Amino acid sequence: MKERILVLFGGKSVEHDISIITALQAMKNLPEKYDFMPVYMDKKGLWWTAENLEDIHIYSNFEILAKKKKQVSLILGENQILIKKGNKFVKGGQISGVLNCCHGNIGEDGSVQGLFKVCDVPQTCSELTSMALCMDKAFMKDIFKANGINSPQYVTFKELDYKENKAKLVKQIGSKVGYPLVVKPSNLGSSIGISVCKAEEELDNALILAFEFDKKVVIERLVENLKEFNCACFCYKGNFYPSKVNEVTNKSEIYTFEDKYLSENAKNQEADKKLSKKIQTLTEKVYKLFDCKGVVRVDFLFDEKENELYVNEINSIPGSLAFYLYKDIAFKDILTSMIDESKLSHAGNNTIKSFDSDALKIFDSVAKTYKK
Repeated sequence: MKERILVLFGGKSVEHDISIITALQAMKNLPEKYDFMPVYMDKKGLWWTAENLEDIHIYSNFEILAKKKKQVSLILGENQILIKKGNKFVKGGQISGVLNCCHGNIGEDGSVQGLFKVCDVPQTCSELTSMALCMDKAFMKDIFKANGINSPQYVTFKELDYKENKAKLVKQIGSKVGYPLVVKPSNLGSSIGISVCKAEEELDNALILAFEFDKKVVIERLVENLKEFNCACFCYKGNFYPSKVNEVTNKSEIYTFEDKYLSENAKNQEADKKLSKKIQTLTEKVYKLFDCKGVVRVDFLFDEKENELYVNEINSIPGSLAFYLYKDIAFKDILTSMIDESKLSHAGNNTIKSFDSDALKIFDSVAKTYKK
């Protein structure tokens, strides 16, 4: 019998559409030994299965174009898919693992990871804590700093702090970060809600925009004379496999959502060997430091004039699962490795046992002495 792999994608995220593309690419490349079950999370957060989820055209009007769609759920504490038929959910069978193709909130911030952990299901991505830390740029940069990983100078604060201490924070930003600077929502991907400020008078509008997407922001020094690089990594049976290092070619001060996903002219090229080796080494270090699993992409900023390399951020579930960065490994082999490794990791972590104690008996006997 084939292993049944749930392919999860979509979600309440600004990267919803990119997640659909990632899932469609993955499903086309999954080896035939797997029986995959696509599960689509709509923009309201509801989970669905349907006969034609592999057809990209249905997502323009999912409610109308999805054929024989049925709502999907899980049984908490049990590896069991539930499928809604009529007015009730019925058991739809167990799954061997989850290939998570979600990007952004819910799917990539630890929420889904916690849900499947409760249901005792192997997952191809990092675990809850790692996902949450990689998603939150403020925590991520704090960990970089504590471990001597070079990242642009930054400050971080919440919206309420800014409303209550605006003058103090503006002064702190000027002295600690300086201009030009970049304002980012702390928990968001794909360069959405990001602004470049070249002077203090531009700061307030940039913060208003960022706070529309998150209640916490990261403000960091803009890296000038900029080149940007990507490198991915995955682990299989104790061995780490960093990808080729690609230079991202774009003409903007920051790498925007349109540059990343919508530009027809944005082509990647490999970095030179010396810099590539340094980036690959740093990528593997970051992967280990954050206890990552599955394919993870690390983004770098390089000041060409100052010859200074910075780690920008971690993408724990990168677009297209970063298969394009692996020139010598077929996508189907990467997917197989991810699924196999998720099962090995799950088996290794599934050693927690319940512990029988006399605590309840002792509490009951002590409690009786306080009864009126």
